[in-house]
Amino acid sequence: MPRDLSTLAPPPLNGRTCTECGAQIPPGFGSCDELFMFILTPLSQRGQDSPEAFRLARLFVDTFGMQHPARSGKSPKSYAAHLTGLACGVEYNCSRWLYADLQKWLNRPAAQSGLRRPVDLPSRGTLTVRFIYDAPDQAEADRRIPVWARDVWEAYAPQHELSRSWIRAASKR
Repeated sequence: MPRDLSTLAPPPLNGRTCTECGAQIPPGFGSCDELFMFILTPLSQRGQDSPEAFRLARLFVDTFGMQHPARSGKSPKSYAAHLTGLACGVEYNCSRWLYADLQKWLNRPAAQSGLRRPVDLPSRGTLTVRFIYDAPDQAEADRRIPVWARDVWEAYAPQHELSRSWIRAASKR
């Protein structure tokens, strides 16, 4: 599922603020990545038994990825994976068939894809992973993930048509 972020240097902080997404990092965490893993680990474990938790985990990973594109979307393929995954989560209600089509499409050799990585957007949403962390309980955190995803997706409005064109190419529907 998610890439092992522990093998990468986390985004730098400016004081206690992530320089990529703007999240205020709570005490006890050294980076946004640590906060990400703190939330994702139990969500992924629940996702083994619950299709809804699995969908939320996918949406969580893609939303975080698009708020941290300098590291989660370095290559054209990884950028396309997170951008189309975010679109799938928001616009297609986390459709399993579309995720499967996207995965097949992204697994083709790079030369066949013709993907080009777009320029990073200066603003990638007003909500951050901290919005999920600050939820008073798990049920509220689960309700907040789609809200956060929609906020980030709206920030990516300049790339919606690009994402939709990749989805059309992947799904051929």
